Amino acid sequence: MPEPAASSTSSNSWVADPSIPWRIVLTADLTAPLARDDVRARLAGLHSGQGWPGTGTVRVADDLEALRCELGDEREGMIALGLSGDSRRVVVSAHHSGVDGLGLLAVLSALAAVPVTSSARGVGERPDGSGPVGTIVRRLAEVAATPPARIAAVRPTTPDPLDVYVERGVPGAVRTAALVVAGARGVAAHNRARAPRSRTRHVAVAVGVTRDATADSIADRSALLRLRDVERLDVAAVTDALRHVPTQRAVQGAGGGAWLLRLGLSTLAPRLGSTLLVSHLGTITAPGVESLSFHPVTAGGTGVSLGAVTMEDTPAASAAATAAVTTRLTLRARGTDWTHDGLERLLEAVVSELRP
Repeated sequence: MPEPAASSTSSNSWVADPSIPWRIVLTADLTAPLARDDVRARLAGLHSGQGWPGTGTVRVADDLEALRCELGDEREGMIALGLSGDSRRVVVSAHHSGVDGLGLLAVLSALAAVPVTSSARGVGERPDGSGPVGTIVRRLAEVAATPPARIAAVRPTTPDPLDVYVERGVPGAVRTAALVVAGARGVAAHNRARAPRSRTRHVAVAVGVTRDATADSIADRSALLRLRDVERLDVAAVTDALRHVPTQRAVQGAGGGAWLLRLGLSTLAPRLGSTLLVSHLGTITAPGVESLSFHPVTAGGTGVSLGAVTMEDTPAASAAATAAVTTRLTLRARGTDWTHDGLERLLEAVVSELRP
C-alpha cells in the first residue's frame, strides 16, 4: 500500500513513501540484439506520445545484476532502460505512478518492437472496500489488535541502500492463488528456520491486480486485493477470496484527508503494510523474447515482494519440438534488511511450498 509524500515524477497527485523509489522492474532476454540508436529513438517517441517529461534514460553495462539494482533505484523520469552485454538482455524500470505491471509489458513491446501480450484479465470496476482515510483507520485498528506477521530478515553486515533481487524458474504454470499460498507458507517455514520455537500468525498478503487488462494506453490501473491470515488458507479458499474481496486503490489525491495519510502512513508505514506483496503478470506470449522476470515494488510492511511471469520456453531443437512452460518467480527486498543469500533462502522456502 503506498505511503504518502508527493512525487514529482508524475503529473497527478501521486502520494507515496519517499523512502523508496517506486520503480517496477522487468528483465527480458531477447532472441536478437537491440540497436541502441533505435531504442533511444523509440524511448523518446514513447515519452512524447504518453506526454511524459523528458526522453527517458538508456544505460549500457556488462553486469546485468548491477544494472538492475541501479535502475531499480532510479529517482528521476518515468522510464529508465538498461542494455547488457550484446544488447540482448534488457532491463526496463518504470515509475509506478504512470505504469503498472501490464503497462511495463507494453513499454517492452514498444521499445523492443515485438508483440508482448498477457493472459491477465483484470478485476474491472470491482468496488473498493473504502477510501484512503477509511483504509488507514482500519489498518491502525489492525495494528493494535492483530498486527501483520513480520518476515525474519537476514540483515547484511554493511547495509546496502539498493534493493536485493533474486529469481528462480520452476516448471509449469503457477497460478496466483497457488503463489499466494506458497508465499505465506514459505514465510512461515523461513521464520521457523530462523527461530524454531516461533509461530508465524496473521500473514497478510497484498495481491497486485489491474483494473483493465485490455486498455491500449499505458497507465497505472493497479489496485490491491488484501488477504489476511493466509497461513490458515488453502488454494481453494484463496482462489475464492481473490474473486470476491474488495479492492484497495493506490493512495492518490487524498484531498482533505492528506494530513491523516501523512501522519498515519509516514510514521507507521512498516506496521501498516502487509507481510508480503504478490504480483503475477500472467501467461505471456512474446515472439522474440526468450525469458522474462518481474520485480514489483518493495512498499510498506516488511518490504518484500514476490513476482511471477509464466512463459513457454522457446524450443531449441526443431519445429516439431514441444515448448515447455516455465514460471519465473522473483523476490525483491531492501538491501538494508536482506543479504542476497538470505533472500535466496526465502525464495527456496517459497518454491518448496509449491504443489504440483
